[in-house]
Order: sequence, then C-alpha cells, then structure tokens
Amino acid sequence: MILQLLGYNTYTEYQTALGRSDLCFEDDEHLYICEFKVISSNDNVQEMLEEAKEQISEKKYGLRITDKEVITLAIVIINENKDDTHEPIREVAAVEQVN
Repeated sequence: MILQLLGYNTYTEYQTALGRSDLCFEDDEHLYICEFKVISSNDNVQEMLEEAKEQISEKKYGLRITDKEVITLAIVIINENKDDTHEPIREVAAVEQVN
C-alpha cells in the first residue's frame, strides 16, 4: 500500500511461465521484481539471499516484454520475537540486485 501511495503500480504474486515472483512494482521508467525470503533469525541470511537470487535466475523473473529497465531484487527479512516482551521484530536483513 505504501508503494501505491508513492505512485507505483504494484502487483503481488505475478505469474510467469516458470513461477510467481512475490512483488512487482513499476514507475514510468523502471519495473522492479522482488523475491522475498523470511527467516526466523539472522543465522542464515546469506544462505537465504543466495536462494532468492537462484530462484530469480532459475525462474527467469526478469524476462519481461517491456520498454522499462527491469531491476530484480532478492530480499531477506528477519521475523523473530523479542525474548523479553514477545513482541515481533521484523527487519530487512539483506537486499541485493540480481543481474
């Protein structure tokens, strides 16, 4: 919803011939394709980042017929509970552009 308020067109679970990317958003010049991986602790951030990048490449999410620059992003989010208050903590642990 925030992306829409900022003026981006957004699409979730965008279907391609080989799979579904988690989120796509675009402006007049760029099309962003995002693959998210959610983990419970920061122990395996790099491993999950590599998994997201492999999925983007394997499923060819970046192949689109468009006149816009396509930017693919692998994103890892940590979703864990704080030990003392049991409140959830969510943070973006890694973002990497995939070529």
